[in-house]
Amino acid sequence: MKFKDRAKNSSLGINITPLIDIVFILLIFFAVTTSFIASNAIKVDLPQAKGEAVEQNTNIRVAINSEGVIYVDGQPFDDPDLKTRLQIMKESNPEAIVIIEADELSTHGKLVFVIDTARSVDFMRFAIATEER
Repeated sequence: MKFKDRAKNSSLGINITPLIDIVFILLIFFAVTTSFIASNAIKVDLPQAKGEAVEQNTNIRVAINSEGVIYVDGQPFDDPDLKTRLQIMKESNPEAIVIIEADELSTHGKLVFVIDTARSVDFMRFAIATEER
């Protein structure tokens, strides 16, 4: 009587269950530790352009919506109040860059008004925010 060798017929397989567990744990870890940057809640359609990114942590953000309302760091300001607000911000951070987020449909005059007002307060560094193509 001839006996079959069971060791020859059994197939060697790799158990990938622990590998899948590790991949899911890494996926959850990276999803939880990722930080998300929330922008201002003002709806502004930025024009598209190519250029280098500007660091935004200590800068002053001025937004102009399509109706011509000016927002400084998320708060609306009238045209006469803009200069006093920028003066206060210049005293607290004299090296700040004024980042202007002008809506595509806003008037050119409002953009020039914001730049002129910021220059009258001695801000000399400006950046115009656009969306990347």
